[in-house]
Amino acid sequence: MSMFNIGLSGLKSTQTGLEVTSNNIANSGTAGYKNNTAEFAAVYNGSKRGGVKVANVKEDFVTGGEIVRTGNALDIAIDGQGFFAISENGRTAYTQAGQFQLDNDLNIVNANGGKLQGFGVSQVDGGDPTIVPGVLTDLKIEASNIEAQASTNINFNGNLSSSSDVIAYPTAPAVFDPKDGSQYNFSQSTEVFDSLGNSHVMTQYFNHTGSNEWQAMFFLDGKPLTQAQLAATGATIGTQPVDDGTGTATTVAAGTLTIKFDTDGQMIPYSTTPDVRAVNLSVGVAGAAATKNAEISTGAAALAINLKFDGTTQFGSSFSVNENDANGYTSGAFSGVKVEDDGRVFATFTNGESKLQGQVVLASFANVDGLEQGSNTVWYQTEESGSALYGEPESGSLGKLLSGSFMGSNVDISEQLVGLMSFQQNYQANAKTISSADEMMQILFSNT
Repeated sequence: MSMFNIGLSGLKSTQTGLEVTSNNIANSGTAGYKNNTAEFAAVYNGSKRGGVKVANVKEDFVTGGEIVRTGNALDIAIDGQGFFAISENGRTAYTQAGQFQLDNDLNIVNANGGKLQGFGVSQVDGGDPTIVPGVLTDLKIEASNIEAQASTNINFNGNLSSSSDVIAYPTAPAVFDPKDGSQYNFSQSTEVFDSLGNSHVMTQYFNHTGSNEWQAMFFLDGKPLTQAQLAATGATIGTQPVDDGTGTATTVAAGTLTIKFDTDGQMIPYSTTPDVRAVNLSVGVAGAAATKNAEISTGAAALAINLKFDGTTQFGSSFSVNENDANGYTSGAFSGVKVEDDGRVFATFTNGESKLQGQVVLASFANVDGLEQGSNTVWYQTEESGSALYGEPESGSLGKLLSGSFMGSNVDISEQLVGLMSFQQNYQANAKTISSADEMMQILFSNT
């Protein structure tokens, strides 16, 4: 091959390198963009030198892009090698560009309307939603307001200090006054809700009545529950006079629950078959036939709460609360979306509750270099890449998800500018080769 053609091959290859570098620079701020590198190969025709060609343009899927923090819950970065799956008019595309939003139908989509794929949820008989694995679907948010739910359970787990003073109720003092802190050892309040979503305060008063023995009383909104409102299989239920808070000498009868511990500080179950360490609290509605100390006067249904003491101990250390959780909540309006590291997507509500909507899944490929590049920073599977393998985030090399962030480009601008100058010099050198070949040809023709 002549010098002219060799130089021409150098110009063409260098031009491709310049185009690749220019494209990298242009997309240095594009979310999910992967740096491209032009790979060159020498050309030989037998033993004759044939110049150079571009053998391949390779994308860097190994180097992660910059994690850009935005605070937008639907901006999702992949801290790993996985790809988001996007449905584009029936065709599945793959991307690491994690900038998403909600469309008018509350589908999670990218800027081009591609729908984010994942596992959906199933909800049976009003139970909690559960993930349905194995079947990809469009991830969509159900944004209807959440109805109020009455409290039915309180889980209490704490330590009642064995070194605390003994208060021998019900004999002394004869009348319990909750405003007098010297008349009880510890108290703990819990917010509960009735069927209309109205908030109430359930307060437990703990009195150390003897060796390894405690007495508990239960108040709702400052009014004690009666003996008839307490029930626990095998437990000792009694009464205690309580100041009614009116300023007169009248008293009301509060129900009491006896809690006992063994010499190892562990709570003794009320019943062992089955293991019972709970009390049922019943709060009636105002106007009901039965006279009750504590009642609900808002028109809501009666409260029925199971208060569990599982894990409660009596050690010499100070009083502590390890768990004090109640279910139930007031009504709430849709307020936003949150995405966990494992891909689970939740709708959030103004009452602080959240509801599971689905789970983002990630895709991997046996040969990522075999993917077909498309517009809008997506790729498509090919025979060379192999079929997509789907998995939950945080599994294998897929990576976890970082909500409120997106993965930027992995282009190194400094490196690209150096490469640009190198290609410019190479282009000029190849142009000089062609010029020299032309001059030699002119000399040859002039001498014949």
